[in-house]
Amino acid sequence: MPDGSEFLPPVPYQPLWGIIGCALLLAVAAWYVFLFVSTRASRVPQRVSEQVDLTTARTTESVRTHYLQLIDETRIAHASGAVDSRDAHHQLSLLVRSYVTEREGRQTMQMTLSDLRSTPFLPLTKAVEKMYPGSFGAGERGSVDDAITEARRMVSTWR
Repeated sequence: MPDGSEFLPPVPYQPLWGIIGCALLLAVAAWYVFLFVSTRASRVPQRVSEQVDLTTARTTESVRTHYLQLIDETRIAHASGAVDSRDAHHQLSLLVRSYVTEREGRQTMQMTLSDLRSTPFLPLTKAVEKMYPGSFGAGERGSVDDAITEARRMVSTWR
């Protein structure tokens, strides 16, 4: 054992450890850059009017007719037993939300009922409000016929 009066130089490390440390730092930095780039929204907003080809644009009445047909298909599927009450309520809620999204150009599919209440779409809010018990209530709650009537009324009377 050295007596303490000797001077010992520092122990040299292998160059491999420096390379590994730099590689790890670069990997962490690359991961943050990837996360930032992959989760960024597009900087150029797309306008609905620019995306729609005017030759294939649907008129208000054709959109309304299309959604009324889809509501009738849901009624028929429920009456035949192919769709249960809860799924019928979900489909009707999806249809009225899709209708408003197509007509107004504002996404309503992911909105909760409280989100809808803060929008100017009062008829949609009332329709979805009436469908909530049948969609999310325990057991068979809410009449599918009432929900169909409400969905048809909302689509028929929308601006």
